[in-house]
This record gives sequence, C-alpha cells and structure tokens, in this order.
Amino acid sequence: MRIAARGWHGVVALIGLVGLGAQVIALINGEKYSLLGPAMSWWNFFSYFTILSNILVLMINLDLARNPEGRQSTLWRVLRLNAVVNISVTGLIAFTLLRSLPEVQALVGLGRLSDTLLHYVVPILTVLGWLLFGPRPRFTIHTVWLSLIFPATWLVYTLIRGAAVTWYPYPFVDLRLIDPLEVLINCVFIGAMFVGFGFSVLQIDNRMKPTRTQVTTNV
Repeated sequence: MRIAARGWHGVVALIGLVGLGAQVIALINGEKYSLLGPAMSWWNFFSYFTILSNILVLMINLDLARNPEGRQSTLWRVLRLNAVVNISVTGLIAFTLLRSLPEVQALVGLGRLSDTLLHYVVPILTVLGWLLFGPRPRFTIHTVWLSLIFPATWLVYTLIRGAAVTWYPYPFVDLRLIDPLEVLINCVFIGAMFVGFGFSVLQIDNRMKPTRTQVTTNV
C-alpha cells in the first residue's frame, strides 16, 4: 500500500507539473503577454486561485510521494486539507461556472491541455488519492477553521488588487461586470462551499479506516 500511495502521489504531482508548465508556455506565447508586459502578466498568473491551488497540490503530493504518512504538524495538516478542499472547489466552479465562458471555449493546444489538467484531472485524482491513501486521521474542527484563511486571504487580496489595477481573475468577483451586492452574494455562496467541503472532508476523515502511520515527520 505504501508503494502504491507513493506512486499515486508522484503521478498526481507529475500531471500537475505538466499542467502548470503548459499554462506557463501558453502564457508566454499569448497575445496578452506582450500587451501587458511580463511583470503584469506574471502577477495576473499567480492571482488565479486555480494556479495557487494546483501549486499547493503539487507541493503536497511531492511531499506525500516521499513520505505517504505525511507530517504531524498543524501547518501540514491545514495545508493538506487546503489541497483537498481548494482543488475540489476549483474543479466544481470550473465545471459549473467557467467552462461555458467564450475565452474558455476558445482554448486550443496547450491552453486546452492546461485547462483540462488543472481544472478536472488534478482535482479528481487529488480527491481519489486522499480517499484511497489518506493519510488519516489528520483533521479536526480547528484544522477546518484554519484552512479558511487561505481562500479568505485570496478573496481580500483579489478585491483590493482588482480595484487598484481594474482586473479580476474571475467574472463572479469582477466589479466591472456585476454590482457589489452580487459580488457579495457570490462570495458568501462560495465561502459556504469552502466551509461545507471542509467539514465534509473532516467527517470522512474521522469515519474512514485510519491509514498506517509508521514513519512521520514533525515539521
């Protein structure tokens, strides 16, 4: 089981790396890269929740490929929960709210490959990997509340930066397209998704059979 877990996490990390790499190449070769300039293009790139979530998933899976039992620290537990919940929300929102957008429908080549890997393949494999290999139990109510810091910080940053540079990564928080009340409603709804997903993962984590914890790291 330990070998299978290491292999699974390694494959997920590799797929995530390919997806991120494809997105980087598509970014550099895109028209907006020359129009906005490298600095603004990269700043926008790292402002997408999808990118941040996939980077976190990549880092966690690399760590689990090295040691499938994970770490015992509070920080690691929070980041592990973030990886599962954030990428789940990413996939769900991409499927329900974003896939019909004209700019998404127009994706081809590396852009289409990256969209498929980062929004669908990685989320599905991440959740399956957690269900199959854990490690668990790892989460508490305290872990769930701490995990909300990540998306809350991203939201505050996105709204402040968006007002400053008049650019938003997603239409459901774009104050240029919709009024503030609608943005607030969207944020409350998505926030409820994070809370709901977090506590759902906690319940599953506590109810499923514990995984072996022979070798752990405390940092």
